[in-house]
Amino acid sequence: MATTSLFLDSLILGADAALLGSFAAVYYQVKKTRSAAGLSFQTLGCVAAARCLHLLSHPLGLHFRPTVLPFWLYGLMDILNAAFGTYVMVHTTTRYKPSYEAKKDNFGQAFFERMGLPVTTPVTRFGFIYLFTAVLAFLWYLVRRSHSSFYVSYFCCFYEVLCAVALFPQLWMFQQDKVVSAPLANFVVLTAASRACTLVFWFSYPLVFKYAYPDNRGVQMASETLNLLILSDFLYYYFRSRLRGEPQVILPMYEV
Repeated sequence: MATTSLFLDSLILGADAALLGSFAAVYYQVKKTRSAAGLSFQTLGCVAAARCLHLLSHPLGLHFRPTVLPFWLYGLMDILNAAFGTYVMVHTTTRYKPSYEAKKDNFGQAFFERMGLPVTTPVTRFGFIYLFTAVLAFLWYLVRRSHSSFYVSYFCCFYEVLCAVALFPQLWMFQQDKVVSAPLANFVVLTAASRACTLVFWFSYPLVFKYAYPDNRGVQMASETLNLLILSDFLYYYFRSRLRGEPQVILPMYEV
């Protein structure tokens, strides 16, 4: 029992480690190239914000409680992720702002343009993804089972949706460039690895704890499966490029 419980504990810790690695991949990219070219500030901000929001799971009593590994290890990983993610975001958006490809990082800006709002302020340039998340989170709240209060339930929904849509702007930029550097590709792949660890955790839970089915298991499995499906197209071309020995990920020529 201890071995199987350790397996579950390790999956959650592995998910956190993969996210930390994803931030390291972005940091390596900007330090190596001394440029923010190809990087979506929208995505970087969303991923960093999600890790900061995740810290609230501790005081709210929502965080996974390990059976074998010490709980402080998970708290430490969460703090490291939030702190390093915030540092990478601030460092990149300030030091390498002149090389930022703002015209390509335009996911969702057509929404404000159709409303007649100029896309010249930070709110209109970066606000769509959060507005989109807030609306989807409310719809998700209407179908998600929870015994918590509205505020706690909506917080969970907002966090889950933000994690799901965070990479949309980056994937949008990839489709414009068609060629993705190895570090930026690793950023996406490590994020996918984190979600895969979480999915395996929820799948394995009733196998480890016999006949134990948490109320949110089905919702979490559906959420993580959707997250991986969103990334599946990019993952296919990532592994194809790796098998061919290509130093970069080459994407097909779709019209964007």
